[in-house]
Amino acid sequence: MKLRTFQMRILLWTWALLLMALAVVFYYSTSLVGDDLLHATKSKAKSELESIRWLIVEHGPYEGEHGFGKWVDGLGQRLGVRITYVAKAGHVIADSDVGFGNVGVMDDHSQRPEIVAAHIEGEGSNVRYSDTVHKEMLYTAVKVVGSEAVPDGYLRLAVPFSRVSDRLASLRINFFWIFLGTMVFAVVVSMVMSRNMSREIYEFSNLARSIGEGDYGTRLRVVPGSEFMPLAQSINGMAQSIERNVRVIRDQKGQLQAIFEGMREGVMSLDASGRIESFNSALDTMFNLADSSIGRTPIEVTRRFEIQDLVDAIKANPDEGARSIQIELMDRTVELSAVPSLDHQGEAKIILVFHDITEMKRSEKGLKDFVANASHQLRTPLTSIKGYAETLIDNPPSNPEDAKFFLEIVLKNADHMDKVISSMLALAKSEQMGKQLKLAPVSGREFLNRTVADVTPWAAERGITFRIQAPEDDMYVMAEPDGLLHVFHNLLNNAVKYSPDNGKVTVSAEDDGESIVFCIEDQGPGISREHSTKVFERFYRVDENTIDSSSGSAGLGLAICRRIVRNLGGEIWHDGYGEDIRGARFCFRLNKSGPPA
Repeated sequence: MKLRTFQMRILLWTWALLLMALAVVFYYSTSLVGDDLLHATKSKAKSELESIRWLIVEHGPYEGEHGFGKWVDGLGQRLGVRITYVAKAGHVIADSDVGFGNVGVMDDHSQRPEIVAAHIEGEGSNVRYSDTVHKEMLYTAVKVVGSEAVPDGYLRLAVPFSRVSDRLASLRINFFWIFLGTMVFAVVVSMVMSRNMSREIYEFSNLARSIGEGDYGTRLRVVPGSEFMPLAQSINGMAQSIERNVRVIRDQKGQLQAIFEGMREGVMSLDASGRIESFNSALDTMFNLADSSIGRTPIEVTRRFEIQDLVDAIKANPDEGARSIQIELMDRTVELSAVPSLDHQGEAKIILVFHDITEMKRSEKGLKDFVANASHQLRTPLTSIKGYAETLIDNPPSNPEDAKFFLEIVLKNADHMDKVISSMLALAKSEQMGKQLKLAPVSGREFLNRTVADVTPWAAERGITFRIQAPEDDMYVMAEPDGLLHVFHNLLNNAVKYSPDNGKVTVSAEDDGESIVFCIEDQGPGISREHSTKVFERFYRVDENTIDSSSGSAGLGLAICRRIVRNLGGEIWHDGYGEDIRGARFCFRLNKSGPPA
């Protein structure tokens, strides 16, 4: 059912009330005017009747009823009215419209209403249709006391009532046109006023519609009237409150979205049916999801049955709370936690959190390997020390030279253990220094020359020489002096150690724009591609079953160098595969800087 508009209801009620009011006025006015006309006509007729009675009485006596009748006929014609004289017994003596010769055939008038009233009250009147003259007449009668001039009876005057009815009809027609004109005018005025009011009221609905469409800054500036002021204030206040709350919600949503997208953990939200509602970019990276994943089940987009099984288990028993499993992907290990939750409508949902624990697993494995390697590095020389010590105790050699030989082996293994422990402490120190290291501009050429000078005496014992290839201009890098010196010493010591006698070690420095690249190249056996990246791991050896106790190496030197270079903001790598390279070639890069102030 179509509802009537507010404007139409106002118009209908206005027209109905106006119609009722005008109808009452029309009825009352016509009735009042009609009564006034009737009363005026009766008064005039009564006045004329009194005048006629006086004339009749004063003019007598007459020559019988015949003379009286003729005189009445003449008077009625002169006055233009019908005059009737009725005897007390009820028969008509004279009638100006009938004539004296015909009065004998007229009906008895004793029961006429006006005659009855005149008989009782002395006068009377009545309006009715006359069968004699065939028209509506106003009859007025008075009682006449008999005298010598006239007998006892009743004098009646008949005036055509059409005069009154015609005037009343004319008046009603005029009133009708006034009524109709007033209605038309009222309709036009009410339509204009209601349209203006509706237009102003539409401002309220337009404001509400704007708020519903998200335009919360709209306000109602013009109010139709003081009656609408509370409503306008309420709507403006509501709009302001909604705008403020929506702004807060948007800010909170933006913050939550930033947190959601900024999380390293992958997050997936499922609805009550177990279908995907949303996911963040971290999860997209893990599984390479697409926007079309929304509305699908986890197994459809991840192809992992264990994820779907976990979701189904949570849906079957949500009261058991969160559950976790570990899943192995192609290149990573993920810990998946599923948490049931309820939204604001009380519907059950599931939140899946994918935590990448690959690095943690790798760190755990690295720690286990480190402990195993450290134990192996320490156990071998310790076993040797214990064996020779037991030999010296249980079977002390009689020859002092043999005892000295045993003790030298014990001392060499003890030195190796000291080297391993010192290297482990140095590695731990380098890792700790990275958190509080303060870098400053240092001269790369100065430290390079200084390190070469330190190693030259040892290298000269084996006939090993150094060739330096560096620009003539000094080169400054951002570094920490002790750390940079340690890296140069370690790489040069390794180059000398693995170079053949009378070999050559090449030390170079090159400016590549934003950084300085230092390289140390020897002519030793080199390192295969298989081991080129692993040599920087802790305790790693090409032959992991050998321990170089002769040189006191702990297998941590390159690991320490890598940690120091990274702390300095650079990188280190093995680059020994060129056609002109015979042995190993290690390079590291540090950020370039200007000279110190």
